[in-house]
Amino acid sequence: MHVATVLGDLGYPSLLVESSTELGGRVRRLSGTFPFFGDPGFSDGEAFAAEIEADMRARASVDVRLETTLAGLEGEAPHFRAALSDGTDEPVSAVVVATGFEPFDPSDLEEYGYRRYANVVTAPELEWMLSTRGPTGGELERPSDGGPVNRLAIVFCVGSRNRRIGAPFCSRICCSYSTKQALMVQKRNPDAEVVCFYMDVRTYDRGFEEMFALAQERGIRYIRGRVSSCKELPGGDILVRAENTLMQRVVHDRFDMVSLSTGMRPCLHVDELSRTLGIGRAPDGFFASRAWFRYPHDSTRMGMFIAGCATGMKPIRNCIGDGNAVAARIAALLRSSSSDPVVAARSGV
Repeated sequence: MHVATVLGDLGYPSLLVESSTELGGRVRRLSGTFPFFGDPGFSDGEAFAAEIEADMRARASVDVRLETTLAGLEGEAPHFRAALSDGTDEPVSAVVVATGFEPFDPSDLEEYGYRRYANVVTAPELEWMLSTRGPTGGELERPSDGGPVNRLAIVFCVGSRNRRIGAPFCSRICCSYSTKQALMVQKRNPDAEVVCFYMDVRTYDRGFEEMFALAQERGIRYIRGRVSSCKELPGGDILVRAENTLMQRVVHDRFDMVSLSTGMRPCLHVDELSRTLGIGRAPDGFFASRAWFRYPHDSTRMGMFIAGCATGMKPIRNCIGDGNAVAARIAALLRSSSSDPVVAARSGV
């Protein structure tokens, strides 16, 4: 959406293709976006996405096609022809791939008991529980019996930094969003005890380290060590076994609920989209850049650009920055060509 907004400001029309029924992707289900400085005043993801959409729709030069996918693409830049699932065939000069990510499914990691134990949830599920638009109006309740969550364990790096499952990479934002969730749980229930089990805390972006420090100041505990098992006890509590690598001892603790901070994977139909567009992928499965240092938003094919989490995991603010950069790259391409400029901005598959 931001690419289309900036291109509209530059005088270039866009065709935005979205596979779902609404724009905004996963951001709309966020209970709160990350803070940058000071005390966290988390803003609702729905409101944030709506603001971006309103800015974009104010440009008459953006043609939005919901519940539509790309069926095929022919030609070369700047003379592509895009076949859409709604039966139309559109000429476009450039293509933007902004397909986001898919959360890792931890069902196969049996040590955590996800889908076997009702009170073991994933971070996206916890996020929706904390939303005022969620099933409980933002009140944190145990899935098994609706009881209060007075003791919550958050397990970092589930599906990331794990060579055993072919995911040696860091998902980059999990430590930060988990810390945000811990603060939001505490805000909902000031008496709640939140314990985070981590490998290393990597809150790398501007203001995120301050958020991590604030969490510690407010009594959220961080234990360095991998969780080796989660076991359901009578009544639904979860017994967590982990190694505290700083204290060099094994920890056993009982919690009302456990949240798994799942890493990120490429969008579900990344293979199909890569073939349709004729663009390459990096070893981590996300789309590859033709020149990572100089042109990180240029795909491996001329006239096709990649933005947001299509290139890998990153915070929302960085995705917005990608939108600015991609719009500039497209404007440069179109200025150097003599074609009538039309841009296809893709979201979804």
